[in-house]
Amino acid sequence: ANIFDCMAPGLPQDWKKTWVVITGVESAGNPRKYEAKFYFATLPSDVEGEELVPCNGQEIARRVTGLSEALPPERRSWKKATLVITSEGEFDLKYDYAK
Repeated sequence: ANIFDCMAPGLPQDWKKTWVVITGVESAGNPRKYEAKFYFATLPSDVEGEELVPCNGQEIARRVTGLSEALPPERRSWKKATLVITSEGEFDLKYDYAK
């Protein structure tokens, strides 16, 4: 709910879904960093969307990356996380791993 509350103010009235894509960036000798990109779409089938500016992108990224703490240790080294929220109140969080 806190994540959506920060994304909601930037959404148009006819939005159907909004999502954030967080990518882990490797940096030699430094702690893992993350880049977050935010999108919305007015059609459920739209997979590219339009860019969204949330109230605090860094806080959303921190909260989403924090959700991976619930994963088993061997599943925490994901490369990309995508959180999709629909206007119907449904959400889906998927992790992508290196191949």
